[in-house]
Amino acid sequence: MNKEAYLNELARYLKLLPPEECAELMGEFREHFECARLSGRSEAEVISRLGHPRLIARELLTQSQIEQADKFPTLLTVTKAVMATVSLGLFNLVIVLLPFITSLTVIAGVFVFAICLLISPILLMLQYRSVALSINSIFLMLGLVGAGLLVAIGTLKLTRLYYHLVIRYAGFHSTRRDCSVCKQYLRWEDT
Repeated sequence: MNKEAYLNELARYLKLLPPEECAELMGEFREHFECARLSGRSEAEVISRLGHPRLIARELLTQSQIEQADKFPTLLTVTKAVMATVSLGLFNLVIVLLPFITSLTVIAGVFVFAICLLISPILLMLQYRSVALSINSIFLMLGLVGAGLLVAIGTLKLTRLYYHLVIRYAGFHSTRRDCSVCKQYLRWEDT
């Protein structure tokens, strides 16, 4: 494989990125090849050091997903970032995906609990089927609604913090790998 074939294949894998980001990355890789050529290294040596374009693209796409989730932390963007991190290796399946699913299940359970607290007054009224509710029942219903609102608001705040922690965790596990493009690039520049 020569430089142009390598860069074309890399561009094909990176087409999922926004066009300006893809163009910037491709420019950096072209510059990398040019610097290596000026220092007397062959294209084959550069290609062998960089690794397969699919692996590089996967790492770059993962970093892009993590950055996107960091800018706009929603359940969808955070989940995409986690799934992209998991795609980097089997190890990440256990170390990233399982804690994500477990913690997401706990948060969903707390949301369900908050909803149950909010609708419990309706269930109490259906149980008594009486228009004349006692004062104690009214205060109980208000207390349950208030507790439900507090739990829901607290869980929303906790969810925002959770998103940021998940993004950091996924980012940490996506850049820890020894074959990371950034680490290879830094090692290449040091030699």
